[in-house]
Amino acid sequence: MKDRVKELRRVPASELRVNPNNWRRHPPAQAAALRGVLDDIGFADAVIARETPDGLELIDGHLRKEVMEDQPVPVLILDVTEEEADKMLLTLDPLAAMAQIDQGQMEHLLQSTQFANNAVSDMLAVLVSGGVSEPIEGDKYTQIVDTPIYTPTGPQPAIEELTDRSIADELIGQIRQAELPPAIEQFLLDAAERHVAFNFERIANYYAHSSPDIQALMERSALVIVDYDQAIANGFVRLKKDIDAAFRKDYPYA
Repeated sequence: MKDRVKELRRVPASELRVNPNNWRRHPPAQAAALRGVLDDIGFADAVIARETPDGLELIDGHLRKEVMEDQPVPVLILDVTEEEADKMLLTLDPLAAMAQIDQGQMEHLLQSTQFANNAVSDMLAVLVSGGVSEPIEGDKYTQIVDTPIYTPTGPQPAIEELTDRSIADELIGQIRQAELPPAIEQFLLDAAERHVAFNFERIANYYAHSSPDIQALMERSALVIVDYDQAIANGFVRLKKDIDAAFRKDYPYA
């Protein structure tokens, strides 16, 4: 196994070059959480870069460069080619994201650890809950960071192509075979429908080719959202101004 680390050097963050191929984008909540961790602990990690004729070019650590501005940061300098750097750029975050959360261990660690910064606490709460909370423009909030946008293309798909019922139908079969009391059976059958997987790209295509009355019902069911104000009116995106004000007071860095 090759050791590609040449040296550890401390360099002003402003002197590090942004990688032109960097595909990661950092929302304000992430920057606020990073600042909170740096204030609480300090710099306990190194950014990763490689030597180029124009100076040190980042492979990992773009947000840390942004947050640290002119302050010196530890830099692991690697002996890698541009092609190898691109491979690292593509795989570092996805590899880390493949790790699974031990919910019990995470909650135990949270109970015994205190952070003064609200942005860090918010980040950890989101991690535990499996959800995300990010503001939309103005005073409306949604539980989605980036709403998927699908551009309808091609012919209208068959209705059977819009969902995958394989898991739901398998579960429904097991429930029916269990010979349960009717009320319990119906409850579990209703719950099994949650396992139907929706293909929203195909749903967008189906919507584009549908009649206005079908489109209206699809919008009412939030299968597509073409207007956030309408989504708010229908109850899918909801937060009152007084809750908004309380949220901003409690979590100014969110």
